[in-house]
Amino acid sequence: MKKIVLSLAVIATLTLASCGNKNADKATTTTEQEVAVEQGDKYSINLTESNVTWKVGHKGGVNPRYGTLTLKAGDIAIDANGLNAGSYTIDMTSINADIASVDNDATKKGDLEGHLKSADFFNVEANPTVDFKITKVEDFDAAKHTSKVEGANKVVSGNLTILGKTVNITFPAKVTVENGKAVMDASFVADRTEWGLVFGTTDKDSGAALNPADWAISKDMEIGIHLVADKVAE
Repeated sequence: MKKIVLSLAVIATLTLASCGNKNADKATTTTEQEVAVEQGDKYSINLTESNVTWKVGHKGGVNPRYGTLTLKAGDIAIDANGLNAGSYTIDMTSINADIASVDNDATKKGDLEGHLKSADFFNVEANPTVDFKITKVEDFDAAKHTSKVEGANKVVSGNLTILGKTVNITFPAKVTVENGKAVMDASFVADRTEWGLVFGTTDKDSGAALNPADWAISKDMEIGIHLVADKVAE
């Protein structure tokens, strides 16, 4: 039971709504869409400066677990209107749980990371990466959009593929381009079960859906994205 509680919490490789993060937006989702064609200058993702953070909470937001992931590859395109296309790949073997989220216990940290990588969750052996491909970028319009991300100026949509399942997801972001460097920051909440990450929300034996009151952790996950990309010389 102890292991289950820890693992469920980690499912946050992406994000959380019920953990109470007031800086995260609720993402919207739809079916897979056509990938945007790159226009303008190409920028290569700086793997050292970029990162992905995750957070997930137990029912009611108790004892949230959180940590980081690293990027494996990626590039984006920038034209006169700014960001318009691109993609990046997350290395799921890099799942890291912040030891502070597990009472500074190294054993709990290892258990959490191991369970997250197991077939109960991301099945990292069979699915070592998560991919995101931009399908559309719109200007952020305060009359139509809201965001908890300070300075949000774009609304980004993209195909997010986890466990081989692709769902199109849309979220606000702050994108800046200056002196040959592009930076994108976003923080959003998504429902992990849309990608088949149902551990803890269904009965392990029968597969029947559990009452939300019986969930060990929330189905919502919170993902923070910090992308830094450098302009590729022509």
